Amino acid sequence: MKRRLVMCMLILLLVTSGLALFPGEKVYACSCLESDAQKRLKTYAAVFTGEVVNKGNSQQSKHDGLLREYTFDVGTAWKGVNAKKMKILASDGGSDSCGIQFEKNQSYLIYAYQYEVDHKLHTNLCSRNVPIEQAGDDLKLLGAGKLVSKEDFGETTDGRSEYIQLILYGGVILLAALAIVWIWKRKKRI
Repeated sequence: MKRRLVMCMLILLLVTSGLALFPGEKVYACSCLESDAQKRLKTYAAVFTGEVVNKGNSQQSKHDGLLREYTFDVGTAWKGVNAKKMKILASDGGSDSCGIQFEKNQSYLIYAYQYEVDHKLHTNLCSRNVPIEQAGDDLKLLGAGKLVSKEDFGETTDGRSEYIQLILYGGVILLAALAIVWIWKRKKRI
């Protein structure tokens, strides 16, 4: 009996010391800095009002946890809008991990940043997106935006800047040209 008690205590000691030595990954709660609409207009890559017309599935990201793609039909734009329908990736976790969910057929004031890893527009709880009914003070501070129509832009964008797309297309053309030269030189040797 004594021996059994000593063994249980030893196992308990090993388990608790193992947990203390290897506590696992640190988790931080969402903490946002306060700013007004004019500061956010300067800081964010895209600022617009829009109605959610498509709510994609939640997917795991290598860098950002769960993300969900939303497509917005843009009504008014202040900055960074290059299509009538804009795709935004939103953190899809709970509010404790800065996640935010948008409802289909609802309109919002959106503040989105361009993420350096994938060059797409992202948003989260700290961006201070609000339903259009609650955006009165922000809309006053933002001032008059530009009403957006299909004629102003193309139909849809994924949020990548044209500069990045130009680099990607240029790279593909360069690789194709190099492959042609390599094949031509190889045939010339034969």
